[in-house]
Amino acid sequence: MTTDTYRILVVDDDESMRDLLSSVLATFGKIDTAADGKEAREKFQVEEYTAMLLDYMLPDTDGLTLLKEFRDLQPQTEIVMITHVREVKLAVQAIKLGAFDYINKDFEVEDLRALMKRVFEKQSHVKEILYLRSEVERLTDQEFLLGINSRMQSLKLVLDRAASTSATVLVQGESGTGKELVARYLHQKSPRVEKPFVAINMASIPEHLVEATLFGHEKGAFTGALKTTYGKFELAHHGTLFCDEIADLKFEVQAKLLRAIQEGEVERVGGQKPIHVDVRLLAATNRDLKTLVQEGKFREDLFYRLNVIPIQLPSLRERLEDIPLFVDLFLKRYNRKFGRHLRFSPEAVSVLCHYDWPGNIRELENLVERMVAIHPNDLIFPEDVPIDYQIGDIAQLKSADGDPDKLKAATDAFERGFILRVLEKENWHQENAAIKLGVHRKTLEYKLKKLALNEVVDQRQRDSKKG
Repeated sequence: MTTDTYRILVVDDDESMRDLLSSVLATFGKIDTAADGKEAREKFQVEEYTAMLLDYMLPDTDGLTLLKEFRDLQPQTEIVMITHVREVKLAVQAIKLGAFDYINKDFEVEDLRALMKRVFEKQSHVKEILYLRSEVERLTDQEFLLGINSRMQSLKLVLDRAASTSATVLVQGESGTGKELVARYLHQKSPRVEKPFVAINMASIPEHLVEATLFGHEKGAFTGALKTTYGKFELAHHGTLFCDEIADLKFEVQAKLLRAIQEGEVERVGGQKPIHVDVRLLAATNRDLKTLVQEGKFREDLFYRLNVIPIQLPSLRERLEDIPLFVDLFLKRYNRKFGRHLRFSPEAVSVLCHYDWPGNIRELENLVERMVAIHPNDLIFPEDVPIDYQIGDIAQLKSADGDPDKLKAATDAFERGFILRVLEKENWHQENAAIKLGVHRKTLEYKLKKLALNEVVDQRQRDSKKG
């Protein structure tokens, strides 16, 4: 643990006690001290503290009054009360008002250190919970299920009805279409929302560990099983279990999954008795399960158990009209993350709307994140979009002079991007750029006009001067 990990405020009117506490706690982080309530208030209003040790008796106020004030100001700060004597009534009052615990002034050093370790462990757990909540919020963006695409609007109605039931849902769609987002949405809208959401990707589990991962194992069940371990079904008890890439489940394990669904029971590897589980199962795959059933690679009875409510997600190329919504959603997310104010011009968004997106929504998100992270300017023009994404747009466009020749359109697109990159390297100085391009200045001016780049270059020059 580094010496600047945590910031702690020690409030006590006894100088020797402040020195002792500061010495004991120095290994945990930076220590500030205050001799009375006035000084404590001043420091607490300008600094953010992980923890505070607060004396009950102060010359200008009492600790309980300060405790109430400080809990309102910084509720994330854990406060430990310091008392002169063991007073149960005082301890109960302090705990009711939000104190983490209390210690007497005749404390043992190791007891205090152990107490502070518990304080910081709680802080870590709180941060983990906040992080997980933010992840859930990120993964359940309502915008994913909105938009103007008619299939998605109809699909949202089905999902809202399905969410209120415990029926098994099978979500099918290409990779990157948002299958886990749908699963999390169903859980968030269900009566099980306060219970666990447990996700498992069947394709990522080593074959010999699939059964133990799903159903758990007893100590000594196999080599390396040093303790009894709960499986995903037990962890999801009363909640939701999401099995992604269900088509990759081993055929022999499929029968045990079917039994778990039908009977509501699982048996750990090496176990001797069934364990009751109450789990709402959601499954997803990017493969055609009906075809796998016909080929004998997936159990027919399990398929029908999973396919109670089938959801077929459209690919992004089937909902191109929703791309502007996604671009706006991802821009908000990554502008906030990277401290940027990037935006796409309407023409740049149009380019994205003509690409076929084999990686679907995930690919679009990755592109937007990359552009926000590394693009030097705050406005994205069509020429800034990577050439791979512009190729799909060429089929929808004509060349700069209106010629429908697709090869000429592709050539113009490449030439626009190349000229802009050279100009950018030369800080938009056209004379220098012409030299680098090996053409006369007049030739460059002609090219800029022919390729409709004058407005773009003017804007870049203005942005460059601002920077």
